[in-house]
Amino acid sequence: MKEHFFESFKISLPLIIAQMAQLGLGLTDTLMVGWYGTRELAALTLGHACIFFIYISITGFSLGIIAKVSEAFGSGNLQLVRLNVRMGVWLVLAFSILGILILANTGSILIFFKQEVGLIEVVEDYVQIIIWMLPTILMTYVFKAFLISVGKERIVLFISIIGLAINFFLNYLFIFGNFGMPELGLRGAAIASLGSSISMLGATIAYCCFSDIQKYKIFSNFFDFDSKIFSDLFKVGWPICLTIMAESGMFSTAPLFMGWIGESQLAAHGVVMIIFAFFFMIPLGISQAGTVRIAKTLGERKLNDISNVAFSIYGLGLGWACVNTVIIIIFREDILNLFVDQANLNAELVLMYATSYLLVCSLFHLADSGQILFAAILRGFSETKIPFAMSLFSYWAIGVPTAYYLSQHTQALGLGVYLGIGTGLLIASVLLFYRYLKVKKMTVIKFVR
Repeated sequence: MKEHFFESFKISLPLIIAQMAQLGLGLTDTLMVGWYGTRELAALTLGHACIFFIYISITGFSLGIIAKVSEAFGSGNLQLVRLNVRMGVWLVLAFSILGILILANTGSILIFFKQEVGLIEVVEDYVQIIIWMLPTILMTYVFKAFLISVGKERIVLFISIIGLAINFFLNYLFIFGNFGMPELGLRGAAIASLGSSISMLGATIAYCCFSDIQKYKIFSNFFDFDSKIFSDLFKVGWPICLTIMAESGMFSTAPLFMGWIGESQLAAHGVVMIIFAFFFMIPLGISQAGTVRIAKTLGERKLNDISNVAFSIYGLGLGWACVNTVIIIIFREDILNLFVDQANLNAELVLMYATSYLLVCSLFHLADSGQILFAAILRGFSETKIPFAMSLFSYWAIGVPTAYYLSQHTQALGLGVYLGIGTGLLIASVLLFYRYLKVKKMTVIKFVR
């Protein structure tokens, strides 16, 4: 069992740091644009909101690709590895084009939602540049999925750090007009993000072509199309995409409910979500390792190791979540002071709400970690449709209605939002656990026969 925990940790650690670096890209943009101007920051927030939904929806396919490539690699079928990578690129490119066509109408979308006309023009300038990041960053995700599957997690980490560094440098150049560059403000941030994504794609392709993994020849016959593999990746990926959309939608209701309660509660919620986005990167990185390890174990037909691998992933992820919870509870005031300026109006009230929200969130963080870990383990089995149905039920039949009722019709108010969402996440965790037990049993029977 020790060797399984060690292997899971070895794979997880670089993926965790890579996820934090990815989060750092958005934080860097927010901080540096915030230094430039309030109006630009508001436009950035709206621009991110427009592109975020499209972006996270398509990234679901990359998670399915990780499972398929890992299983093919575990079985030793290198031709199938190449086919999955190739068709994975075609799949995300197809949906990237669809995303670009949708986001090309950002102005009309924002007008529909009655946003300020003057702000819409600034957002459009930003989005018309940033949309070209979709194909580059999503293709990078596919190649990263391949690198993770063949045991090159450290390279994924290295490329993510390179992207973060380039993004910071280009932001410094183009937002503020340093070193003789034009001062472009928000447009500069868009150029920086696009430049960073192109650099990461280039670095990833270069490594695949010129390192020791060139032996896999993933670019061999790259333009040949395989409809069966394309269809298989789509069938595995679309439920993941919809699950991500459902979960994101559930969390998007929280600021809406908080806004109905009060401005200070909404501000406190924003701070709490930033903090938890950081801590969530740990179980998220471990979950990706879980998909890889389960899929490889299946590909190698090591049926006796499935339970041990799953337990090591879940134990590691939940263990880290417990550590996160303890850190948050003990150091909650110190953590909050990093994000809330005491000199601001209503700062004391915001801190009071945020402190209580953090305590509740630290508990639902355990449920959130549980459900994402079991969802990832199930992806390793290429099991995505029923987990999607379970997650959808938990989020929208349990989580959202409970959050609404507790926050709007009881004295729980803001705490009710977190209690409701936490309940939905807990139900999802339990349902996915039982689904894992059933899928594991069915898989063993299938292979034995």
